[in-house]
Amino acid sequence: MSNFTVLCNAGSFKGLFQNNVHTFFGIPFARPLTQETKWKAPEVLATEITFDAITPGHSAPQTNYMESLFSDYDLPRESIDCLSLNIASTDLNGHMPVMIWIHGGAYVTGSANSSLYDLNFIPLHGVVLVTINYRLGPFGFLKLDDVTNGVIASTGNEGLMDQRMAIEWVRENIHAFGGDPDNITLFGESAGAWSVALQSSANPSGNIFSKAICQSGGMDAYVEKDRANLWGELFLKTCHEQGLTIKDLCMAHHQVITGISKKMRHSMIADGAWLTPEIGFAPVADGMFLPLEPLKKFKDSQIKLLIGSTADEYKLWSELEPYFLTLTKEKLDKRLKKLFSQNSIPKIKAQYLDKSFGEHSYKNTLSNIMTDWTFGMHILNLLEMNPSKAFGYQFNVKSPFLEGRLGAYHGSELPYLFGSWIKFPDLCCSNAKFISDFLQASWTNFAKTGSPSSDQFFWPPYLKDNSVAQINSMVELKPYNNVSNIKLLHDSKITY
Repeated sequence: MSNFTVLCNAGSFKGLFQNNVHTFFGIPFARPLTQETKWKAPEVLATEITFDAITPGHSAPQTNYMESLFSDYDLPRESIDCLSLNIASTDLNGHMPVMIWIHGGAYVTGSANSSLYDLNFIPLHGVVLVTINYRLGPFGFLKLDDVTNGVIASTGNEGLMDQRMAIEWVRENIHAFGGDPDNITLFGESAGAWSVALQSSANPSGNIFSKAICQSGGMDAYVEKDRANLWGELFLKTCHEQGLTIKDLCMAHHQVITGISKKMRHSMIADGAWLTPEIGFAPVADGMFLPLEPLKKFKDSQIKLLIGSTADEYKLWSELEPYFLTLTKEKLDKRLKKLFSQNSIPKIKAQYLDKSFGEHSYKNTLSNIMTDWTFGMHILNLLEMNPSKAFGYQFNVKSPFLEGRLGAYHGSELPYLFGSWIKFPDLCCSNAKFISDFLQASWTNFAKTGSPSSDQFFWPPYLKDNSVAQINSMVELKPYNNVSNIKLLHDSKITY
């Protein structure tokens, strides 16, 4: 291991060199956030800095609603001063494509420093890898400007603004790390995929970044201003119940704020309706940072898109949460009535209900419906919107974890993509190296050329014949699974 120093527009940064990769951790891309600025838009660092980029930066404050088998307990400590990024490059004198990773976590949890996101493998394919931190939950996605009459200035898009400032920092400085600022790809999973999609809508011309990869997420996870204000009012009401005034909030410690946030549920503002997406903290279509109608803004975009999902997305929840594990016919019917028109429910049940699962029939039925409803429907929508510039996939590799109960669950592709399957062998199949090599080659080729095709696999745009790459122990071009079912759900949904 040795140290290297890079000089760029932002200053001087000392990093590490090991295993043929230069790594730089915790680089600030904006002015440090403080108690006074925690709810404000990020600000550019006005002066050059000298920085030892050898340890990860702080994690954004986390709003953990419950413990999970997949909780990462090794994240750096939380701080409101969390706006930093990591860089990994094999050639500081190169001119390589740049891939910027936006982590997931439902807009409330996660970190660029998760042990899943190993920095040592993707750069070996001739790209510069950047991973970024951004504000989460009440600090990144809570609109308070209207409900506090401007006392707290947050618009609900501070998290997206953080991401945009990180992208702009990369464009200004990445040449010194061996990257090409004119060839940037955003990629992310779950809330990271939603973020990538929404950043694409906010910049459809492709002049900031030209390619986008959305893993298990589309352009649906945002809220309109009225609902954002309702969520803000609920936040203030919950604060008042805890004896906190608006003035108190301005100086309250981040743990106080996240503690209050954990008491809130999206259903509290539902008034009997089904809220989609099932989240409270979310970006806001305000017509300023984020267009009022993101999908319309993205139509005919110049950005090339690689997008897909895992086969069993919802098993991450349906195999672990008590609601699903005790699901009855009556509970299933009640849920479906909130989602779909009454006359369509018999047809939906006929398409999805498989009684061969015995006591698990209702659980599996709702799990499959929610996989298509939450992910498949919105992914298919984006594939069909710009089919000549879009490439699709489905990840069908079943995990052996928990005796295979989770199947190809939400996020199960991540250890393969980042090469961290070596650290997490219990999560990954016996053919892990092949799948990892395939994903890394495809993703980085897309970043280089705008096509995920490689020597291993010819991968045409969705326009070709409406087929996607079905990824398993072998990879095949086949139609997207359950297209007819997904369209049935789309046409049957209730609009509240």
